[in-house]
Amino acid sequence: MATDKTNNPSNTPNQGESKQELNQKTSVQFSISLIVGILVIIILAISGYYGIVGF
Repeated sequence: MATDKTNNPSNTPNQGESKQELNQKTSVQFSISLIVGILVIIILAISGYYGIVGF
C-alpha cells in the first residue's frame, strides 16, 4: 500500500512571505507574549500582597 502525500496549506508558511518577514512576526509575537506574561506575574504578585486574591 502506498500512501499519498497530501499538501496541507495550513502547515506551510505563506509562499509570498520571506524568511525575514516570518522571523520578524515571530519576534514580535514572542515579545508581546513575554510582556503579557510578565504583567500577569506582576499583577498576581501585587494582588497577593494586598490580599485581593487569597493564595
